[in-house]
Amino acid sequence: MKKFMLSLLGGSLLGILLSFIFMDYQKISYEVLHQAGVAKRTVKDVDFDFVFNASLLILGFTVVIYVIWTYIEKKKDDAFYNGFNKK
Repeated sequence: MKKFMLSLLGGSLLGILLSFIFMDYQKISYEVLHQAGVAKRTVKDVDFDFVFNASLLILGFTVVIYVIWTYIEKKKDDAFYNGFNKK
């Protein structure tokens, strides 16, 4: 469980950081003037393309970190068992 949570945290950090750097996040907002008795109102939207692509990056990095971590642990175990059997 600890390995999964740490790989999820690492994937989240890497995915969000690379999303902001390479996907050019831009705030989507526009102003509405003189509607419904309000002189000026700002409407903010969510960039769903950015959110979707960032979540894919997070998922991908999480899987990569988990697989690499599992591979390294298996190699350490194999090296230990091989060294133990030689004696």
